[in-house]
Amino acid sequence: MDTELDIQRFFREVARICALEQAQQEERNRKGENYNLFSILNIERYELKHSALIANLLDPKGSHGCGDAFLKAFFEIALKGTAYPFESSTPPQSHTEHYTGLIAGDTGGRIDILVESKSSHYGLIIENKIYAGDQDKQLTRYDNYGKKTFGADRYLLVYLTLFGSEASEGSTAKGNAKEVDYLCLSYAEDILRWLEQCVRLADNKPLVRESLNQYIRTIKQLTYQDMNQENIQEIIDLAVDHPEVVDILSSKRGAIAQGIREKYIFPKLEEYAKKKGCIFINKTDSNKLSEIRIQKDGWDGYIIISSESGKGPRWTNVWIGVKDNRPSEIKSPSQAQTDEGNGMKWKYLNPYNWESPENFPAMKTSVAEEIINKLDEIIEELGFK
Repeated sequence: MDTELDIQRFFREVARICALEQAQQEERNRKGENYNLFSILNIERYELKHSALIANLLDPKGSHGCGDAFLKAFFEIALKGTAYPFESSTPPQSHTEHYTGLIAGDTGGRIDILVESKSSHYGLIIENKIYAGDQDKQLTRYDNYGKKTFGADRYLLVYLTLFGSEASEGSTAKGNAKEVDYLCLSYAEDILRWLEQCVRLADNKPLVRESLNQYIRTIKQLTYQDMNQENIQEIIDLAVDHPEVVDILSSKRGAIAQGIREKYIFPKLEEYAKKKGCIFINKTDSNKLSEIRIQKDGWDGYIIISSESGKGPRWTNVWIGVKDNRPSEIKSPSQAQTDEGNGMKWKYLNPYNWESPENFPAMKTSVAEEIINKLDEIIEELGFK
């Protein structure tokens, strides 16, 4: 077996399929079939926007006008037949960014989506993760809120991610995500199936139905399901026929991620810094740090782009912030959660994981531009010249 020849053939076939897909997408664009307000407004990557929409759909008094039909469908489909816990006579209320108090150890924080009923004494707690990383003890804090507010077995804690990932170890007090009872849901399957049922339920409400269809297309884009199914199957068949090539690519994904960062992200940020008369410092060269600094003579500090810990070469939970030379420490976004005034100084980037293959396309096409926009905002707000 000539592995090098197999790799060449594999990539030639993938390139052919991708070219066909691009031509098909261009034809759909010409016909207006890809028109999507969520994408045009560039809100598809912001968790708060997704939370607001999902919370409205789950609200029996939501503007969709379908009563509790969507909420019941959520329990039936997304929650896989979980018994509907709310009384029909007293509809539950839906909230976003529900404040549970200042973060203090195992309590406090803001719940992304909360559906609750005082009469039924039941709560549906949803932690929504598009790209942001887990906060320290986050699941433990929300689990404790559920126990205190609704009582044991009177609430359901859901961890919603693009692909149904489990929570990180640090999201619980004891560093073991299994200590908290929660249900993993995915946008890729669970939310899509639920939304498709919502479309059927809203058949006699054309504006709601079409809005849901656009949101479904948005979810498919985020979860890489917007390709033509025949093209997807061809790529799958290629992978099945060439597992050794897939194995090589998989084993080298760290090097591929590094190559994408060094080709498509870091040079653009360095060019931006030079145009602003700033110094660009890439501290990843030592292979012991994952940190970039942008600073300038006359500033009291510098802008920092870093992984959560800043240690080691891996770029995960990437955030952007400001180091002020007057205080003695840098706060990461998770550490700054108790600071109600931290604003945009401490913000996770979208996407936040620069090691994951699912984010490689965005890293190539849009990450640098999004960071540059954020840098402009920081410089303007802090009065840097």
